[in-house]
Amino acid sequence: MSVPRTASVVIIGGGVVGCSIAYHLAGRGLRDVVVIEREAVGSGTTSKAAGGIRAQFPTEAEVRFSLESIAVFERFEEEFGVDPGYKKIGYLFLVSDPADLKGFEERMALQRRCGVDVRVIAPDEAQRLVPALRVDDLVAAVWGPDDGLAGPAEVTNAFARRARGLGARIVEGVTVTGIATAGGRVTGVTTTNGAIAAPIVVNAAGPAAARVGRMAGAEVPVHPRRRHIFYTEPFPEIPGPVPLTTDRASGFYFRKEMEQVLLSPGDVQDIGEDVEVPMDWSMVEEAVTKAVHRVPLLEQAKIAGGWAGLRPLTPDDHAIIGWAPEVEGFFLAVGFGGHGFQHSPATGRHVAAWLVEGKPAADLSLFDPGRFARGAAKAHDEGPDAE
Repeated sequence: MSVPRTASVVIIGGGVVGCSIAYHLAGRGLRDVVVIEREAVGSGTTSKAAGGIRAQFPTEAEVRFSLESIAVFERFEEEFGVDPGYKKIGYLFLVSDPADLKGFEERMALQRRCGVDVRVIAPDEAQRLVPALRVDDLVAAVWGPDDGLAGPAEVTNAFARRARGLGARIVEGVTVTGIATAGGRVTGVTTTNGAIAAPIVVNAAGPAAARVGRMAGAEVPVHPRRRHIFYTEPFPEIPGPVPLTTDRASGFYFRKEMEQVLLSPGDVQDIGEDVEVPMDWSMVEEAVTKAVHRVPLLEQAKIAGGWAGLRPLTPDDHAIIGWAPEVEGFFLAVGFGGHGFQHSPATGRHVAAWLVEGKPAADLSLFDPGRFARGAAKAHDEGPDAE
Protein backbone atom coordinates (compact mmCIF):
# COMPACT_ATOMS: atom_id res chain seq x y z
CA MET A 1 0.00 0.00 0.00
CA SER A 2 1.41 3.40 -0.93
CA VAL A 3 2.19 6.00 1.72
CA PRO A 4 1.72 9.77 1.37
CA ARG A 5 4.82 11.93 1.12
CA THR A 6 3.82 14.33 3.90
CA ALA A 7 1.64 14.35 7.00
CA SER A 8 0.99 16.65 9.94
CA VAL A 9 1.21 13.66 12.31
CA VAL A 10 2.46 10.11 11.74
CA ILE A 11 1.26 7.52 14.27
CA ILE A 12 3.31 4.33 14.51
CA GLY A 13 1.00 1.47 15.50
CA GLY A 14 -2.53 0.67 14.34
CA GLY A 15 -3.76 -0.86 17.58
CA VAL A 16 -6.61 0.51 19.63
CA VAL A 17 -4.53 3.38 21.08
CA GLY A 18 -3.14 4.49 17.71
CA CYS A 19 -6.55 4.32 16.04
CA SER A 20 -8.20 6.23 18.88
CA ILE A 21 -5.57 8.99 18.62
CA ALA A 22 -6.09 9.16 14.85
CA TYR A 23 -9.86 9.39 15.26
CA HIS A 24 -9.64 12.17 17.84
CA LEU A 25 -7.04 14.13 15.85
CA ALA A 26 -9.15 13.91 12.69
CA GLY A 27 -12.19 14.92 14.72
CA ARG A 28 -10.32 18.09 15.71
CA GLY A 29 -9.81 18.99 12.07
CA LEU A 30 -6.38 17.45 11.47
CA ARG A 31 -7.09 15.69 8.18
CA ASP A 32 -3.57 14.67 7.10
CA VAL A 33 -2.94 12.17 9.90
CA VAL A 34 -1.25 8.94 8.86
CA VAL A 35 -1.23 5.69 10.85
CA ILE A 36 1.39 3.09 9.91
CA GLU A 37 0.58 -0.52 10.89
CA ARG A 38 2.97 -3.34 9.99
CA GLU A 39 0.17 -5.93 9.83
CA ALA A 40 -3.58 -5.21 10.01
CA VAL A 41 -5.45 -2.79 12.25
CA GLY A 42 -5.79 -4.28 15.72
CA SER A 43 -3.78 -7.40 14.87
CA GLY A 44 -1.08 -6.95 17.51
CA THR A 45 -1.48 -6.76 21.27
CA THR A 46 -5.03 -5.39 20.90
CA SER A 47 -6.18 -8.66 19.33
CA LYS A 48 -4.87 -10.62 22.34
CA ALA A 49 -6.59 -8.49 24.99
CA ALA A 50 -9.17 -10.08 27.26
CA GLY A 51 -11.36 -6.99 26.93
CA GLY A 52 -11.59 -6.11 30.61
CA ILE A 53 -12.80 -2.64 31.66
CA ARG A 54 -12.49 -1.58 35.27
CA ALA A 55 -12.28 1.52 37.43
CA GLN A 56 -10.34 -0.21 40.22
CA PHE A 57 -6.97 1.54 39.79
CA PRO A 58 -4.52 2.84 42.42
CA THR A 59 -4.18 6.45 41.18
CA GLU A 60 -6.65 9.24 40.53
CA ALA A 61 -5.40 9.83 36.97
CA GLU A 62 -5.99 6.18 36.02
CA VAL A 63 -9.38 6.06 37.74
CA ARG A 64 -10.46 9.17 35.84
CA PHE A 65 -9.20 7.66 32.55
CA SER A 66 -11.35 4.62 33.34
CA LEU A 67 -14.47 6.61 34.16
CA GLU A 68 -14.14 8.74 31.02
CA SER A 69 -13.61 5.63 28.89
CA ILE A 70 -16.51 3.76 30.51
CA ALA A 71 -18.80 6.66 29.60
CA VAL A 72 -17.68 6.24 25.96
CA PHE A 73 -18.24 2.46 26.02
CA GLU A 74 -21.73 3.03 27.44
CA ARG A 75 -22.73 5.13 24.41
CA PHE A 76 -20.40 3.44 21.92
CA GLU A 77 -23.08 1.82 19.78
CA GLU A 78 -25.02 5.07 19.52
CA GLU A 79 -21.91 7.11 18.68
CA PHE A 80 -20.10 4.70 16.34
CA GLY A 81 -22.91 2.52 15.00
CA VAL A 82 -21.13 -0.61 16.22
CA ASP A 83 -22.10 -2.91 19.07
CA PRO A 84 -18.85 -3.48 21.00
CA GLY A 85 -20.43 -6.17 23.18
CA TYR A 86 -20.12 -3.96 26.24
CA LYS A 87 -21.41 -5.68 29.37
CA LYS A 88 -21.14 -4.76 33.03
CA ILE A 89 -20.41 -8.21 34.42
CA GLY A 90 -18.29 -6.83 37.28
CA TYR A 91 -14.76 -7.45 38.54
CA LEU A 92 -14.27 -9.68 41.56
CA PHE A 93 -10.91 -9.87 43.37
CA LEU A 94 -10.54 -12.79 45.79
CA VAL A 95 -8.36 -11.91 48.78
CA SER A 96 -6.74 -14.44 51.12
CA ASP A 97 -4.12 -12.20 52.79
CA PRO A 98 -5.22 -9.59 55.41
CA ALA A 99 -2.31 -7.31 54.44
CA ASP A 100 -3.47 -7.43 50.83
CA LEU A 101 -6.98 -6.49 51.92
CA LYS A 102 -5.60 -3.46 53.78
CA GLY A 103 -3.95 -2.29 50.55
CA PHE A 104 -7.26 -2.68 48.73
CA GLU A 105 -9.08 -0.62 51.37
CA GLU A 106 -6.61 2.26 50.96
CA ARG A 107 -7.10 2.24 47.18
CA MET A 108 -10.87 1.93 47.54
CA ALA A 109 -11.02 5.17 49.52
CA LEU A 110 -9.53 6.99 46.52
CA GLN A 111 -11.79 5.16 44.07
CA ARG A 112 -14.91 6.04 46.04
CA ARG A 113 -13.89 9.71 46.17
CA CYS A 114 -13.85 9.58 42.37
CA GLY A 115 -17.36 8.10 42.31
CA VAL A 116 -16.53 4.42 41.77
CA ASP A 117 -18.88 1.79 43.19
CA VAL A 118 -16.47 -0.67 44.84
CA ARG A 119 -17.15 -2.79 47.92
CA VAL A 120 -15.53 -5.28 50.26
CA ILE A 121 -17.76 -8.33 50.55
CA ALA A 122 -17.58 -11.50 52.65
CA PRO A 123 -16.39 -14.79 51.11
CA ASP A 124 -19.89 -16.25 51.18
CA GLU A 125 -21.18 -13.22 49.25
CA ALA A 126 -18.49 -13.85 46.63
CA GLN A 127 -19.71 -17.43 46.42
CA ARG A 128 -23.25 -16.19 45.82
CA LEU A 129 -21.92 -14.20 42.85
CA VAL A 130 -19.95 -17.20 41.55
CA PRO A 131 -21.43 -20.36 43.12
CA ALA A 132 -18.61 -22.62 41.88
CA LEU A 133 -15.93 -20.77 43.89
CA ARG A 134 -13.97 -22.32 46.70
CA VAL A 135 -13.91 -19.63 49.42
CA ASP A 136 -12.84 -21.36 52.64
CA ASP A 137 -9.33 -19.84 52.45
CA LEU A 138 -10.47 -16.28 51.67
CA VAL A 139 -10.63 -13.38 54.13
CA ALA A 140 -12.77 -11.23 51.82
CA ALA A 141 -13.40 -10.23 48.22
CA VAL A 142 -13.47 -6.88 46.49
CA TRP A 143 -16.40 -6.33 44.15
CA GLY A 144 -16.80 -3.68 41.45
CA PRO A 145 -20.28 -4.25 39.97
CA ASP A 146 -19.93 -1.55 37.30
CA ASP A 147 -16.75 -3.02 35.81
CA GLY A 148 -17.11 -5.14 32.72
CA LEU A 149 -15.82 -5.98 29.27
CA ALA A 150 -16.13 -5.19 25.57
CA GLY A 151 -14.70 -6.42 22.27
CA PRO A 152 -11.24 -4.98 21.45
CA ALA A 153 -11.57 -5.79 17.73
CA GLU A 154 -14.94 -4.08 17.41
CA VAL A 155 -13.74 -0.96 19.23
CA THR A 156 -10.47 -0.72 17.28
CA ASN A 157 -12.16 -1.15 13.91
CA ALA A 158 -14.79 1.44 14.83
CA PHE A 159 -12.10 4.00 15.71
CA ALA A 160 -10.25 3.18 12.47
CA ARG A 161 -13.34 3.41 10.27
CA ARG A 162 -14.41 6.73 11.79
CA ALA A 163 -10.85 8.11 11.53
CA ARG A 164 -10.75 7.20 7.84
CA GLY A 165 -14.16 8.75 7.33
CA LEU A 166 -12.80 12.01 8.76
CA GLY A 167 -9.83 11.97 6.38
CA ALA A 168 -7.07 10.14 8.25
CA ARG A 169 -4.96 7.62 6.32
CA ILE A 170 -4.40 4.21 7.91
CA VAL A 171 -1.77 2.26 5.99
CA GLU A 172 -1.63 -1.48 6.70
CA GLY A 173 1.07 -3.98 5.81
CA VAL A 174 3.82 -1.36 5.99
CA THR A 175 6.70 -1.27 8.49
CA VAL A 176 8.45 1.81 9.84
CA THR A 177 12.18 1.27 9.32
CA GLY A 178 13.50 4.55 10.71
CA ILE A 179 12.63 7.92 12.22
CA ALA A 180 14.36 10.89 10.61
CA THR A 181 15.66 13.72 12.81
CA ALA A 182 17.53 16.97 12.22
CA GLY A 183 18.76 19.47 14.78
CA GLY A 184 17.33 17.48 17.67
CA ARG A 185 13.82 17.20 16.31
CA VAL A 186 11.77 14.72 14.30
CA THR A 187 11.36 15.38 10.57
CA GLY A 188 9.50 12.24 9.50
CA VAL A 189 9.70 8.48 9.10
CA THR A 190 11.02 6.00 6.59
CA THR A 191 8.98 2.93 5.78
CA THR A 192 9.16 -0.17 3.62
CA ASN A 193 7.00 1.76 1.12
CA GLY A 194 8.78 5.11 1.16
CA ALA A 195 9.43 8.15 3.34
CA ILE A 196 6.90 10.49 4.97
CA ALA A 197 7.89 13.98 6.06
CA ALA A 198 6.14 15.04 9.27
CA PRO A 199 6.86 17.41 12.18
CA ILE A 200 5.24 15.09 14.75
CA VAL A 201 5.62 11.33 15.15
CA VAL A 202 3.57 9.43 17.75
CA ASN A 203 4.94 6.18 19.15
CA ALA A 204 1.85 4.01 19.79
CA ALA A 205 3.70 0.80 18.98
CA GLY A 206 2.67 -1.26 22.01
CA PRO A 207 5.23 -3.99 22.76
CA ALA A 208 7.57 -2.58 20.07
CA ALA A 209 7.68 0.84 21.77
CA ALA A 210 11.29 0.56 22.96
CA ARG A 211 12.57 -0.49 19.53
CA VAL A 212 10.64 2.33 17.84
CA GLY A 213 11.96 4.76 20.45
CA ARG A 214 15.55 3.86 19.63
CA MET A 215 14.91 4.79 15.99
CA ALA A 216 14.46 8.38 17.19
CA GLY A 217 17.30 8.24 19.72
CA ALA A 218 14.89 8.03 22.67
CA GLU A 219 15.05 5.60 25.58
CA VAL A 220 11.54 4.22 26.13
CA PRO A 221 11.43 1.80 29.10
CA VAL A 222 8.67 -0.50 27.89
CA HIS A 223 9.26 -4.21 28.41
CA PRO A 224 6.89 -6.72 26.77
CA ARG A 225 5.84 -9.63 28.99
CA ARG A 226 3.98 -12.69 27.76
CA ARG A 227 0.69 -13.83 29.26
CA HIS A 228 -1.41 -16.84 28.30
CA ILE A 229 -5.18 -17.14 28.08
CA PHE A 230 -6.92 -20.49 27.56
CA TYR A 231 -10.52 -21.37 26.88
CA THR A 232 -12.55 -24.47 27.56
CA GLU A 233 -14.99 -26.39 25.45
CA PRO A 234 -18.61 -25.35 26.13
CA PHE A 235 -19.12 -25.80 29.88
CA PRO A 236 -22.73 -25.29 30.98
CA GLU A 237 -21.92 -26.64 34.46
CA ILE A 238 -20.87 -23.07 35.31
CA PRO A 239 -23.73 -20.86 34.12
CA GLY A 240 -22.92 -17.40 32.86
CA PRO A 241 -22.44 -14.57 33.01
CA VAL A 242 -19.52 -14.83 35.42
CA PRO A 243 -17.67 -11.71 36.62
CA LEU A 244 -14.03 -11.34 35.68
CA THR A 245 -12.71 -13.06 38.80
CA THR A 246 -9.07 -12.82 39.92
CA ASP A 247 -7.49 -14.95 42.64
CA ARG A 248 -5.04 -12.50 44.21
CA ALA A 249 -2.95 -15.25 45.81
CA SER A 250 -2.09 -17.02 42.55
CA GLY A 251 -2.81 -14.45 39.83
CA PHE A 252 -5.29 -16.86 38.19
CA TYR A 253 -8.33 -15.23 36.62
CA PHE A 254 -11.36 -16.39 34.68
CA ARG A 255 -14.72 -15.37 33.29
CA LYS A 256 -17.48 -16.99 31.28
CA GLU A 257 -17.28 -16.13 27.57
CA MET A 258 -20.52 -17.22 25.85
CA GLU A 259 -20.61 -20.98 26.51
CA GLN A 260 -16.90 -21.27 27.27
CA VAL A 261 -14.79 -20.42 30.30
CA LEU A 262 -11.87 -18.08 29.63
CA LEU A 263 -9.00 -18.58 32.07
CA SER A 264 -5.40 -17.49 32.58
CA PRO A 265 -2.64 -18.52 34.99
CA GLY A 266 -1.77 -14.81 35.27
CA ASP A 267 1.77 -15.42 34.07
CA VAL A 268 4.13 -12.56 33.27
CA GLN A 269 7.05 -13.95 31.25
CA ASP A 270 9.98 -12.05 29.80
CA ILE A 271 10.62 -13.10 26.19
CA GLY A 272 12.77 -10.15 25.17
CA GLU A 273 11.65 -7.66 22.55
CA ASP A 274 10.35 -10.17 20.04
CA VAL A 275 6.89 -9.00 18.99
CA GLU A 276 5.98 -12.50 17.84
CA VAL A 277 4.32 -14.29 20.74
CA PRO A 278 4.68 -18.07 20.61
CA MET A 279 2.37 -20.18 22.77
CA ASP A 280 3.95 -22.21 25.56
CA TRP A 281 1.55 -25.12 25.90
CA SER A 282 3.28 -26.26 29.09
CA MET A 283 1.47 -23.32 30.76
CA VAL A 284 -1.78 -25.30 30.50
CA GLU A 285 -0.77 -27.36 33.52
CA GLU A 286 -0.18 -24.29 35.67
CA ALA A 287 -3.46 -22.77 34.52
CA VAL A 288 -5.42 -25.93 35.26
CA THR A 289 -3.80 -26.41 38.69
CA LYS A 290 -4.69 -22.86 39.74
CA ALA A 291 -8.16 -23.14 38.23
CA VAL A 292 -9.09 -26.38 39.98
CA HIS A 293 -7.83 -25.02 43.32
CA ARG A 294 -10.11 -22.00 43.12
CA VAL A 295 -12.99 -23.49 41.09
CA PRO A 296 -13.01 -27.28 41.73
CA LEU A 297 -15.80 -27.84 39.21
CA LEU A 298 -13.40 -26.85 36.41
CA GLU A 299 -11.71 -30.22 36.84
CA GLN A 300 -14.51 -31.55 34.61
CA ALA A 301 -13.84 -28.99 31.84
CA LYS A 302 -11.64 -29.59 28.78
CA ILE A 303 -9.21 -27.01 27.41
CA ALA A 304 -10.12 -26.34 23.76
CA GLY A 305 -7.42 -23.82 22.88
CA GLY A 306 -5.69 -20.61 23.84
CA TRP A 307 -3.41 -17.77 22.85
CA ALA A 308 -0.52 -15.71 24.18
CA GLY A 309 -0.34 -11.93 24.23
CA LEU A 310 2.19 -9.30 25.29
CA ARG A 311 1.66 -6.84 28.12
CA PRO A 312 3.89 -3.80 27.55
CA LEU A 313 5.07 -2.98 31.09
CA THR A 314 6.98 0.01 32.45
CA PRO A 315 9.17 -0.02 35.59
CA ASP A 316 6.42 1.59 37.70
CA ASP A 317 3.45 -0.09 35.96
CA HIS A 318 2.03 3.21 34.69
CA ALA A 319 1.71 4.24 31.06
CA ILE A 320 4.02 6.71 29.34
CA ILE A 321 2.14 9.62 27.74
CA GLY A 322 3.88 12.80 26.65
CA TRP A 323 6.75 14.28 24.66
CA ALA A 324 9.98 12.28 24.65
CA PRO A 325 12.59 14.38 26.47
CA GLU A 326 15.42 13.42 24.09
CA VAL A 327 13.96 14.64 20.78
CA GLU A 328 11.42 17.32 19.85
CA GLY A 329 8.30 16.29 17.99
CA PHE A 330 8.36 12.67 19.23
CA PHE A 331 5.27 11.87 21.31
CA LEU A 332 4.87 8.70 23.37
CA ALA A 333 1.60 6.87 24.11
CA VAL A 334 2.88 3.49 25.24
CA GLY A 335 3.44 1.12 28.17
CA PHE A 336 -0.17 0.61 29.18
CA GLY A 337 0.57 -2.79 30.71
CA GLY A 338 -2.62 -4.43 29.52
CA HIS A 339 -4.81 -1.37 30.15
CA GLY A 340 -4.45 0.17 26.69
CA PHE A 341 -7.75 -1.14 25.39
CA GLN A 342 -9.90 0.00 28.28
CA HIS A 343 -8.20 3.42 28.48
CA SER A 344 -8.10 3.99 24.71
CA PRO A 345 -11.08 6.39 24.49
CA ALA A 346 -9.59 8.73 27.11
CA THR A 347 -6.04 8.32 25.81
CA GLY A 348 -7.05 9.29 22.29
CA ARG A 349 -8.93 12.38 23.44
CA HIS A 350 -6.20 13.63 25.77
CA VAL A 351 -3.36 13.01 23.31
CA ALA A 352 -5.26 14.74 20.48
CA ALA A 353 -6.02 17.73 22.71
CA TRP A 354 -2.35 17.96 23.69
CA LEU A 355 -1.07 17.77 20.11
CA VAL A 356 -3.58 20.27 18.71
CA GLU A 357 -3.77 22.76 21.59
CA GLY A 358 -0.19 22.47 22.81
CA LYS A 359 -1.03 21.35 26.35
CA PRO A 360 -2.94 18.50 28.01
CA ALA A 361 -6.54 19.06 29.04
CA ALA A 362 -5.89 17.36 32.41
CA ASP A 363 -3.05 16.61 34.81
CA LEU A 364 -1.14 13.77 33.12
CA SER A 365 2.03 14.12 35.22
CA LEU A 366 1.66 10.50 36.42
CA PHE A 367 2.49 9.40 32.87
CA ASP A 368 5.40 11.85 32.29
CA PRO A 369 8.06 10.21 30.10
CA GLY A 370 10.82 12.03 31.99
CA ARG A 371 9.99 10.53 35.38
CA PHE A 372 12.35 7.58 35.01
CA ALA A 373 15.43 9.70 34.28
CA ARG A 374 14.56 11.92 37.26
CA GLY A 375 14.12 8.92 39.54
CA ALA A 376 10.56 10.06 40.24
CA ALA A 377 8.84 6.86 39.13
CA LYS A 378 7.16 4.98 41.95
CA ALA A 379 5.44 1.62 41.61
CA HIS A 380 1.94 1.13 43.00
CA ASP A 381 0.90 -2.38 43.92
CA GLU A 382 -2.39 -3.09 42.23
CA GLY A 383 -1.83 -6.80 41.93
CA PRO A 384 -2.52 -9.15 39.02
CA ASP A 385 -5.02 -7.85 36.55
CA ALA A 386 -6.72 -9.34 33.56
CA GLU A 387 -6.96 -6.94 30.68
